[in-house]
Amino acid sequence: MTQPEFDPESDATDVDEFTEEMAEAVWGEDVSGPSLVARMLAEAVGTFILVLMGVGSALFLSVGNNGTLTAAFGFAMGVVIAAVIFAGISGAHLNPAVTVGVWLSGRFPGRDVAPYILAQLIGATVAGALLFGLVSGHPSVDDARNFMSSGANGYGDNSPAGFNMLSGLIIEIVIAALLVAVVLSVTSHRAVPGIAPFAIGLTVGFLVLLAIPFTNGALNPARATGIAIFSETWALKELWLFWVAPILGAAISGLLFRAFGPEEDLVTVEVIETIED
Repeated sequence: MTQPEFDPESDATDVDEFTEEMAEAVWGEDVSGPSLVARMLAEAVGTFILVLMGVGSALFLSVGNNGTLTAAFGFAMGVVIAAVIFAGISGAHLNPAVTVGVWLSGRFPGRDVAPYILAQLIGATVAGALLFGLVSGHPSVDDARNFMSSGANGYGDNSPAGFNMLSGLIIEIVIAALLVAVVLSVTSHRAVPGIAPFAIGLTVGFLVLLAIPFTNGALNPARATGIAIFSETWALKELWLFWVAPILGAAISGLLFRAFGPEEDLVTVEVIETIED
């Protein structure tokens, strides 16, 4: 029996082709799910719904004398509605702090963090612009920016109950950490299916209610930014706290879940090394 003749060039070509095929299989993008543009649109519209319902409820508390519970309920239902509609498309983060926390937990690709945050900011700003327009058109409102400031986030003299900057910083870190912990828990592979929108919505409502006396309940950098743009100048000057604190709190929970959470929740990429002899 004759042995197959060894052809170095042919074998080298086969190895190269195999290497290319493996690289494509490992690094090729999965096109079966929603595109990044579709997910960004979902985040923008979802955040718009959240800010419109939550801040809208807070701005018009005096109508009907409903109290702060109305604002908390508005935020809670805003999250529930947006999550029910968009969770299957983008995950319904609706909050830059949640996006950062989910990324640091190992459940979200880093390349999508900036696009998600941009979309959330756009949605929140459009909601803020709509509320500003509605307020400006009311004949009894002399200063729309002053009116919008009642829904903005602040500390010290601009805290609803006069809490200082340190108190505001601490409460925003704590509530963001709790929110992200709940998000990561109810979206885990081990969680009961179907409860996430309601669990997260109720959590947001309670945490906002808790934080209203301190900072007017930011919890969400996009929400804080979208309203600060249309408020008095102090809101923009104090906006830094409502980015730093929520993201710091989210990072704490995200890293803890990455270290101690279920391994099956991590987003992994298998890399197959080919060895050429």
